[in-house]
Amino acid sequence: MDFFEAQELRHKKTKWLILLYALAILFIVLGIFGTLALVLRFSLEASDNVVPENNMQYPLLFAVVAAVNLLIIGTGTLYKTSELRSGGQKIASLMGGTRIPSDTKDLAERRLLNVVEEMALASGVSVPPVYIMNDEPGINAFAAGFSPTDAVIGVNRGTIEQLNRDELQGVIAHEFSHILNGDMRLNIRLIGVLFGIQVLTMIGYFLIRAFGYGGHRRSSNNKNGGQYMLIIFAVALAFLIFGSIGQLFARLIKASISRQREYLADAAAIQFTRYPEGIGGALKMIGSSATGSKVESPEGESLSHMFFANGLASHLGGFLSTHPPLVSRIQKIDPSFTGNFQEYRQLREKQAAARAKKSKRSSTEKLEQFHSPIGQLFPKEIASKFPIDPVILVSTIGNPGTRNVQRSQELVKNIPEAIKAASQNAYSARCVGFAILLSNDEELREQQFRLILTQEGDRSLETTKKLVPHTSSLQMSLRLPVLEMIQSSLTTLSPPQYQQFRQTIEALVQLDNQTSLFEFIVRHHLLMHLDRRFSIKPPPRIKFHETSQLKLEIELMLSAFASASASGSILQKTEPPTQELIEESYRLAMQVAGFGDAQANQASLQAWEVSQLELAMAALQQSSPAVKKKFLQAAAVLITFDHEITVAEAEFFRAIAESLDCPVPVFSVGEIKPGQEL
Repeated sequence: MDFFEAQELRHKKTKWLILLYALAILFIVLGIFGTLALVLRFSLEASDNVVPENNMQYPLLFAVVAAVNLLIIGTGTLYKTSELRSGGQKIASLMGGTRIPSDTKDLAERRLLNVVEEMALASGVSVPPVYIMNDEPGINAFAAGFSPTDAVIGVNRGTIEQLNRDELQGVIAHEFSHILNGDMRLNIRLIGVLFGIQVLTMIGYFLIRAFGYGGHRRSSNNKNGGQYMLIIFAVALAFLIFGSIGQLFARLIKASISRQREYLADAAAIQFTRYPEGIGGALKMIGSSATGSKVESPEGESLSHMFFANGLASHLGGFLSTHPPLVSRIQKIDPSFTGNFQEYRQLREKQAAARAKKSKRSSTEKLEQFHSPIGQLFPKEIASKFPIDPVILVSTIGNPGTRNVQRSQELVKNIPEAIKAASQNAYSARCVGFAILLSNDEELREQQFRLILTQEGDRSLETTKKLVPHTSSLQMSLRLPVLEMIQSSLTTLSPPQYQQFRQTIEALVQLDNQTSLFEFIVRHHLLMHLDRRFSIKPPPRIKFHETSQLKLEIELMLSAFASASASGSILQKTEPPTQELIEESYRLAMQVAGFGDAQANQASLQAWEVSQLELAMAALQQSSPAVKKKFLQAAAVLITFDHEITVAEAEFFRAIAESLDCPVPVFSVGEIKPGQEL
């Protein structure tokens, strides 16, 4: 599915969820009102008072019942949603997860981190933190968060102990599909909705218990007190019964939404890896395992729709299951599967025994076992420029494929070991960020060194200087992946430590009183994600639904793309395009962005400053998926107008798109041709 269509579909599903939620609440309100009206009628008859001919003549009673129910459900939903506002990290902690340190020595954990890193770089998103549920022996996993910028991956201990690398890669690819398609935000909203309705049931349960302990004794002493207690008992019983029925409806809604998304995520995982045996084998291992995919955590019920596989015992014949039947999922992948899980396990054991008979390998060679057959197929060395159709370029957004996985593996392989080692620790990862921002001008670089010394101390300066030879020679195509790699470690900083790091980054950028386009990209790409993870900036809300509402911002951003394309010093084109060609490409891009021929012909390149780009990006982040798609299509047309695109242009496009939560996978420069499948 097209990435932007998936985002629009998510918004439609959210609206549909709100409608179903409203109907469930209406049912609950009517049920409780009807129960209370009947009890009041009975009480009036018992006390010889006048009884209204029609219970619906109690508009005030209905209004009170509706208000109380909405207050209870709304408060419960807001409370739960607020509790989860920190996103994926909160979900992982509720599940009893422990974050895997970047420098872990556990080989199974190291393999998991390698797979997640490859998938993240291939997808074009920052590497998410990874949590391990050590008390969960079943095979399961989840992705949680509000957006790719605050996502985390959670994996059961049983998953990394029972699955081989191909199977693990299939599971992680499945979870990345949820990240890219925006399923995570909907998942968290479902948790809040269910909890709000559950509060009614909890109140009814506690009121009935309280009535059982003291209600009978008090009612026996006072006739009127007995009537009041009867009313209270009726309300409590109505809360319990109709709250439970409402909760059942909500669970049915959750199950129906989740099951379809699991099929889509399985298909996306196959497209991602082009290796059906990976995810298919993981599902077969669940069926053959004694622990299956069972989740032991008490939070398993509320989070059941977030798991890779069904973590709970099926009820009502699987009617409430959030996942399709296991055999059905496998047969979608492998139509020849007959349901014999043990046959697959026996085959794996034979393969493992055959590998064990081979000659002993060195420790370095053993690490190569962690790479799947796909990982051994590396593309050729990237070219300095390459032809690409803009339609193909945009189609890669949120839609990674096998070549992207291969490319990410190659990128990781080409990153200097010193940088990779530094990226695994929060302290040294900071210094990687500092080193990347250092100027080539010797005088300015000395000023930056003094600033780091003042802001961060001797040790940080020494570490940064050691990294400079590696970062200064870093290829343009490796800079964004390195920034994406260090973000996972930087999330382990304490809030005060992150504030200090943030101040130093800002100071390094502003030291010469001017911000280059590269510095803008680094600062925006790096700090935007971390600001969200540290709750400095909340995820943006959609405010703009038409490109006409953002005409000035789009003009500015396209002008930046155009001027960047013409800049030989930044983007290294062998023959910079002529001014006439730039203006022609700019006008075409404006048409693609949704502005008519007349408006596009009148459009001219805008003079821009980095501060204006910051404001333009902030506005674009609040636009709908359709607006983002048009803008990125326009940018793609602009940078490919002269039938070639440099590595730097591609990375500039990736940086801007990823800042809009539209991740562009890394791709093999020189390997993509117009009309060629990615």
